[in-house]
Amino acid sequence: MRQTRHWKPGFTLIELLVVIAIIAILIALLLPAVQQAREAARRSQCKNNLKQFGLGLHNYHDVHGMFAIGGTPNVGNNPTANATCCNGWPRVGWQVRVLPFMDQAPLYNALDWERDQAYLSMVDGKEARRHNVPYTVCPSYDGDAFEGGSAEWAISTYTGSTGAASPGAVSGTACRPFDSFIEPGKSINPTFAGPQTRGARTTGASGMFTRNGAPIRIRDVTDGTSNTIFVGEQMPKCVDHDGNWWHQNGSGNAHGITLAPINTMSTCPNTQNPEFPACTNRNEWQLSWGFRSQHAGGAHFLLVDGTVRFLNENLDHQLYQYLGGKGDGNTVGQF
Repeated sequence: MRQTRHWKPGFTLIELLVVIAIIAILIALLLPAVQQAREAARRSQCKNNLKQFGLGLHNYHDVHGMFAIGGTPNVGNNPTANATCCNGWPRVGWQVRVLPFMDQAPLYNALDWERDQAYLSMVDGKEARRHNVPYTVCPSYDGDAFEGGSAEWAISTYTGSTGAASPGAVSGTACRPFDSFIEPGKSINPTFAGPQTRGARTTGASGMFTRNGAPIRIRDVTDGTSNTIFVGEQMPKCVDHDGNWWHQNGSGNAHGITLAPINTMSTCPNTQNPEFPACTNRNEWQLSWGFRSQHAGGAHFLLVDGTVRFLNENLDHQLYQYLGGKGDGNTVGQF
Protein backbone atom coordinates (compact mmCIF):
# COMPACT_ATOMS: atom_id res chain seq x y z
CA MET A 1 0.00 0.00 0.00
CA ARG A 2 1.34 3.36 -0.97
CA GLN A 3 2.02 5.67 2.00
CA THR A 4 0.87 9.27 1.66
CA ARG A 5 3.38 11.91 2.80
CA HIS A 6 1.90 15.01 4.45
CA TRP A 7 3.66 18.34 3.81
CA LYS A 8 4.10 20.51 6.90
CA PRO A 9 4.32 24.26 6.24
CA GLY A 10 7.32 26.12 7.74
CA PHE A 11 9.94 28.80 7.18
CA THR A 12 13.13 28.25 5.34
CA LEU A 13 16.30 29.65 6.84
CA ILE A 14 16.39 32.40 4.25
CA GLU A 15 12.81 33.43 4.99
CA LEU A 16 13.54 33.54 8.71
CA LEU A 17 16.59 35.73 8.17
CA VAL A 18 14.57 38.08 5.99
CA VAL A 19 11.90 38.44 8.71
CA ILE A 20 14.55 39.10 11.35
CA ALA A 21 16.16 41.73 9.11
CA ILE A 22 12.82 43.48 8.57
CA ILE A 23 12.12 43.52 12.32
CA ALA A 24 15.60 44.96 12.97
CA ILE A 25 15.01 47.70 10.40
CA LEU A 26 11.64 48.58 11.95
CA ILE A 27 13.20 48.78 15.42
CA ALA A 28 15.98 51.00 14.09
CA LEU A 29 13.38 53.29 12.57
CA LEU A 30 11.19 53.40 15.66
CA LEU A 31 13.91 53.77 18.31
CA PRO A 32 14.74 57.44 17.54
CA ALA A 33 11.05 58.28 17.63
CA VAL A 34 10.69 56.57 21.01
CA GLN A 35 13.75 58.39 22.34
CA GLN A 36 12.41 61.71 21.08
CA ALA A 37 9.07 61.04 22.75
CA ARG A 38 10.82 60.23 26.03
CA GLU A 39 12.94 63.38 25.84
CA ALA A 40 9.84 65.43 25.06
CA ALA A 41 8.25 64.03 28.22
CA ARG A 42 11.40 64.82 30.21
CA ARG A 43 11.46 68.37 28.86
CA SER A 44 7.82 68.81 29.81
CA GLN A 45 8.53 67.68 33.37
CA CYS A 46 11.60 69.91 33.56
CA LYS A 47 9.53 72.88 32.41
CA ASN A 48 6.83 72.05 34.94
CA ASN A 49 9.40 71.99 37.76
CA LEU A 50 10.39 75.57 36.92
CA LYS A 51 6.74 76.63 36.78
CA GLN A 52 6.33 75.28 40.31
CA PHE A 53 9.31 77.36 41.42
CA GLY A 54 7.69 80.41 39.86
CA LEU A 55 4.47 79.86 41.80
CA GLY A 56 6.39 79.22 45.02
CA LEU A 57 8.55 82.32 44.69
CA HIS A 58 5.60 84.59 43.91
CA ASN A 59 3.51 83.16 46.76
CA TYR A 60 6.50 83.79 49.03
CA HIS A 61 6.60 87.38 47.79
CA ASP A 62 2.86 87.80 48.45
CA VAL A 63 3.36 86.73 52.07
CA HIS A 64 6.72 88.37 52.88
CA GLY A 65 6.75 91.36 50.54
CA MET A 66 10.04 90.18 49.01
CA PHE A 67 11.41 87.19 47.15
CA ALA A 68 13.23 84.47 49.07
CA ILE A 69 16.84 85.49 49.66
CA GLY A 70 19.87 83.52 48.52
CA GLY A 71 21.90 84.34 51.65
CA THR A 72 21.17 84.67 55.32
CA PRO A 73 23.41 87.08 57.28
CA ASN A 74 21.40 89.07 59.82
CA VAL A 75 18.10 88.24 58.14
CA GLY A 76 15.40 86.31 59.93
CA ASN A 77 14.34 86.03 63.54
CA ASN A 78 17.82 86.05 65.04
CA PRO A 79 18.80 89.65 65.90
CA THR A 80 22.35 88.69 66.92
CA ALA A 81 23.27 86.89 63.69
CA ASN A 82 26.73 87.37 62.26
CA ALA A 83 26.61 90.28 59.79
CA THR A 84 29.66 89.02 57.90
CA CYS A 85 28.73 88.05 54.35
CA CYS A 86 27.66 84.48 53.88
CA ASN A 87 28.41 83.19 57.39
CA GLY A 88 25.19 84.18 59.08
CA TRP A 89 22.41 82.18 60.63
CA PRO A 90 20.94 79.77 59.47
CA ARG A 91 22.92 79.34 56.20
CA VAL A 92 20.19 78.01 53.95
CA GLY A 93 19.41 78.76 50.33
CA TRP A 94 16.28 80.24 48.80
CA GLN A 95 14.95 76.84 47.76
CA VAL A 96 14.74 75.92 51.45
CA ARG A 97 12.82 79.09 52.24
CA VAL A 98 10.13 78.41 49.64
CA LEU A 99 9.46 74.85 50.85
CA PRO A 100 6.12 75.79 52.51
CA PHE A 101 4.96 77.24 49.20
CA MET A 102 5.92 74.09 47.28
CA ASP A 103 3.75 71.63 49.25
CA GLN A 104 6.72 70.80 51.49
CA ALA A 105 5.59 72.43 54.75
CA PRO A 106 6.25 69.29 56.88
CA LEU A 107 9.92 69.26 55.82
CA TYR A 108 10.25 73.00 56.40
CA ASN A 109 8.58 72.84 59.81
CA ALA A 110 10.89 70.01 60.90
CA LEU A 111 13.97 72.23 60.53
CA ASP A 112 15.63 73.70 63.59
CA TRP A 113 15.72 77.37 62.71
CA GLU A 114 17.55 78.24 65.91
CA ARG A 115 20.75 76.48 64.91
CA ASP A 116 23.56 77.96 62.87
CA GLN A 117 23.18 75.35 60.12
CA ALA A 118 19.51 74.48 59.76
CA TYR A 119 20.24 71.93 57.03
CA LEU A 120 21.78 69.67 59.71
CA SER A 121 18.43 69.31 61.46
CA MET A 122 17.36 65.69 61.85
CA VAL A 123 14.27 64.89 59.80
CA ASP A 124 12.86 61.36 59.70
CA GLY A 125 16.09 59.94 61.06
CA LYS A 126 18.54 61.70 58.73
CA GLU A 127 19.95 65.16 58.24
CA ALA A 128 17.74 67.56 56.33
CA ARG A 129 20.40 68.06 53.65
CA ARG A 130 19.97 64.40 52.67
CA HIS A 131 16.33 64.99 51.74
CA ASN A 132 15.28 65.81 48.22
CA VAL A 133 11.90 66.82 46.87
CA PRO A 134 10.21 65.80 43.59
CA TYR A 135 10.66 69.05 41.65
CA THR A 136 14.38 69.73 42.18
CA VAL A 137 15.87 67.46 39.52
CA CYS A 138 15.26 67.58 35.77
CA PRO A 139 14.70 64.00 34.55
CA SER A 140 17.11 64.58 31.64
CA TYR A 141 20.03 64.99 34.05
CA ASP A 142 22.26 61.90 34.24
CA GLY A 143 24.34 62.84 37.29
CA ASP A 144 24.17 61.50 40.83
CA ALA A 145 21.21 62.30 43.07
CA PHE A 146 23.58 63.30 45.89
CA GLU A 147 26.91 65.13 46.02
CA GLY A 148 29.68 65.70 48.49
CA GLY A 149 30.68 62.12 49.26
CA SER A 150 29.69 61.02 52.75
CA ALA A 151 28.11 64.44 53.37
CA GLU A 152 25.38 63.57 50.88
CA TRP A 153 23.89 66.87 49.79
CA ALA A 154 20.67 66.36 47.85
CA ILE A 155 21.02 68.07 44.48
CA SER A 156 18.97 70.46 42.41
CA THR A 157 19.43 70.96 38.69
CA TYR A 158 18.09 74.53 39.01
CA THR A 159 19.77 77.61 40.41
CA GLY A 160 18.97 81.28 40.98
CA SER A 161 20.27 83.87 38.56
CA THR A 162 22.79 86.48 39.67
CA GLY A 163 22.85 87.83 36.12
CA ALA A 164 25.90 89.37 34.49
CA ALA A 165 27.87 89.24 37.72
CA SER A 166 31.29 87.63 37.97
CA PRO A 167 32.45 85.13 40.61
CA GLY A 168 35.97 85.26 39.19
CA ALA A 169 38.15 82.29 38.27
CA VAL A 170 40.90 80.46 40.15
CA SER A 171 43.31 80.58 37.20
CA GLY A 172 42.92 84.32 36.77
CA THR A 173 42.18 86.27 33.62
CA ALA A 174 42.94 83.34 31.31
CA CYS A 175 39.73 81.69 32.51
CA ARG A 176 37.67 84.88 32.68
CA PRO A 177 36.88 85.35 29.00
CA PHE A 178 33.71 87.37 29.55
CA ASP A 179 34.85 90.20 31.82
CA SER A 180 33.74 92.77 29.26
CA PHE A 181 30.13 91.66 29.72
CA ILE A 182 30.04 92.18 33.49
CA GLU A 183 27.65 94.91 34.50
CA PRO A 184 29.82 97.61 36.15
CA GLY A 185 29.96 97.36 39.92
CA LYS A 186 28.23 93.98 40.08
CA SER A 187 29.57 90.82 41.70
CA ILE A 188 28.26 87.67 43.35
CA ASN A 189 29.19 88.77 46.88
CA PRO A 190 29.01 92.57 46.94
CA THR A 191 30.36 94.22 50.08
CA PHE A 192 27.88 96.35 52.00
CA ALA A 193 28.87 98.89 54.61
CA GLY A 194 27.34 98.22 58.01
CA PRO A 195 24.83 95.54 59.03
CA GLN A 196 23.08 93.73 56.22
CA THR A 197 19.45 94.21 57.12
CA ARG A 198 16.16 93.99 55.27
CA GLY A 199 16.68 97.58 54.18
CA ALA A 200 20.01 96.92 52.47
CA ARG A 201 20.28 98.12 48.91
CA THR A 202 19.75 95.55 46.16
CA THR A 203 22.24 96.75 43.57
CA GLY A 204 24.98 94.29 44.52
CA ALA A 205 24.17 91.81 41.76
CA SER A 206 22.86 92.16 38.26
CA GLY A 207 20.29 89.38 38.65
CA MET A 208 17.55 88.27 41.00
CA PHE A 209 19.68 86.68 43.73
CA THR A 210 22.67 87.60 45.85
CA ARG A 211 24.32 85.61 48.62
CA ASN A 212 24.36 88.42 51.16
CA GLY A 213 20.80 88.61 52.42
CA ALA A 214 19.74 91.69 50.46
CA PRO A 215 16.00 91.49 49.69
CA ILE A 216 14.80 91.81 46.10
CA ARG A 217 11.24 92.77 45.30
CA ILE A 218 9.19 92.95 42.11
CA ARG A 219 9.58 96.74 42.12
CA ASP A 220 13.34 96.26 41.74
CA VAL A 221 12.83 94.55 38.38
CA THR A 222 12.74 97.77 36.38
CA ASP A 223 13.65 96.07 33.10
CA GLY A 224 10.34 94.21 33.14
CA THR A 225 9.40 90.87 34.66
CA SER A 226 8.99 89.26 31.23
CA ASN A 227 12.55 90.30 30.27
CA THR A 228 14.43 89.09 33.34
CA ILE A 229 15.75 85.59 34.10
CA PHE A 230 14.81 84.34 37.56
CA VAL A 231 15.91 80.69 37.75
CA GLY A 232 17.55 78.42 35.19
CA GLU A 233 18.92 74.95 34.64
CA GLN A 234 22.33 73.91 35.92
CA MET A 235 24.35 70.68 36.07
CA PRO A 236 25.76 70.07 39.57
CA LYS A 237 28.47 67.72 38.29
CA CYS A 238 30.03 70.69 36.44
CA VAL A 239 30.35 72.92 39.56
CA ASP A 240 32.65 72.52 42.55
CA HIS A 241 30.18 73.83 45.16
CA ASP A 242 28.47 71.07 47.11
CA GLY A 243 25.65 71.95 49.46
CA ASN A 244 23.51 72.46 46.41
CA TRP A 245 20.01 73.77 47.20
CA TRP A 246 20.23 73.32 50.96
CA HIS A 247 23.30 75.48 51.63
CA GLN A 248 23.41 79.21 50.89
CA ASN A 249 26.76 78.64 49.17
CA GLY A 250 25.64 75.57 47.25
CA SER A 251 25.44 75.36 43.47
CA GLY A 252 21.64 75.14 43.54
CA ASN A 253 21.21 78.41 45.41
CA ALA A 254 22.58 81.54 43.70
CA HIS A 255 25.22 80.22 41.33
CA GLY A 256 23.73 81.01 37.93
CA ILE A 257 25.45 83.66 35.81
CA THR A 258 24.69 84.76 32.27
CA LEU A 259 28.33 85.48 31.46
CA ALA A 260 29.08 82.02 30.08
CA PRO A 261 26.94 81.22 27.03
CA ILE A 262 24.21 78.64 27.57
CA ASN A 263 25.51 75.04 27.60
CA THR A 264 29.18 75.94 27.97
CA MET A 265 30.50 72.51 29.01
CA SER A 266 34.23 73.14 29.57
CA THR A 267 34.08 72.30 33.31
CA CYS A 268 31.85 69.23 32.90
CA PRO A 269 33.42 65.76 33.26
CA ASN A 270 34.22 63.81 30.08
CA THR A 271 33.54 66.79 27.83
CA GLN A 272 34.82 66.23 24.31
CA ASN A 273 36.49 69.29 22.72
CA PRO A 274 35.84 71.77 25.57
CA GLU A 275 35.30 75.37 24.53
CA PHE A 276 38.10 76.50 26.86
CA PRO A 277 40.58 73.60 27.07
CA ALA A 278 42.83 75.41 29.56
CA CYS A 279 39.92 76.02 31.94
CA THR A 280 38.33 72.65 32.63
CA ASN A 281 38.48 72.58 36.44
CA ARG A 282 35.13 72.92 38.18
CA ASN A 283 36.47 75.85 40.21
CA GLU A 284 36.84 78.07 37.14
CA TRP A 285 33.67 79.82 38.26
CA GLN A 286 33.12 82.27 35.44
CA LEU A 287 32.62 79.18 33.28
CA SER A 288 31.29 76.56 35.68
CA TRP A 289 28.52 78.78 37.02
CA GLY A 290 26.94 79.20 33.62
CA PHE A 291 23.47 77.84 32.96
CA ARG A 292 23.41 74.50 31.14
CA SER A 293 21.31 71.43 30.59
CA GLN A 294 21.41 68.06 28.88
CA HIS A 295 18.67 69.08 26.48
CA ALA A 296 19.88 69.45 22.93
CA GLY A 297 20.19 73.05 21.81
CA GLY A 298 19.59 75.03 24.98
CA ALA A 299 18.11 75.14 28.48
CA HIS A 300 14.91 76.08 30.30
CA PHE A 301 14.61 79.35 32.21
CA LEU A 302 11.99 80.73 34.56
CA LEU A 303 11.38 84.44 34.00
CA VAL A 304 10.27 86.75 36.79
CA ASP A 305 6.73 86.95 35.39
CA GLY A 306 6.35 83.21 35.98
CA THR A 307 6.67 82.04 32.39
CA VAL A 308 9.17 79.36 31.38
CA ARG A 309 11.15 79.75 28.16
CA PHE A 310 13.55 77.41 26.39
CA LEU A 311 16.47 79.62 25.36
CA ASN A 312 18.65 78.56 22.46
CA GLU A 313 22.32 78.05 23.26
CA ASN A 314 23.15 80.27 20.26
CA LEU A 315 21.24 83.22 21.69
CA ASP A 316 23.06 86.50 21.13
CA HIS A 317 25.51 86.82 24.01
CA GLN A 318 24.89 90.51 24.66
CA LEU A 319 21.13 89.98 24.66
CA TYR A 320 21.63 87.14 27.12
CA GLN A 321 23.39 89.55 29.51
CA TYR A 322 20.47 91.96 29.26
CA LEU A 323 18.06 89.13 30.16
CA GLY A 324 20.23 88.40 33.20
CA GLY A 325 20.00 91.95 34.53
CA LYS A 326 16.92 93.08 36.43
CA GLY A 327 17.60 96.81 36.13
CA ASP A 328 20.36 97.55 33.63
CA GLY A 329 18.08 99.76 31.53
CA ASN A 330 18.95 97.99 28.29
CA THR A 331 16.29 97.26 25.70
CA VAL A 332 15.54 93.57 25.15
CA GLY A 333 14.32 92.54 21.71
CA GLN A 334 12.84 89.25 20.57
CA PHE A 335 14.34 86.13 22.09
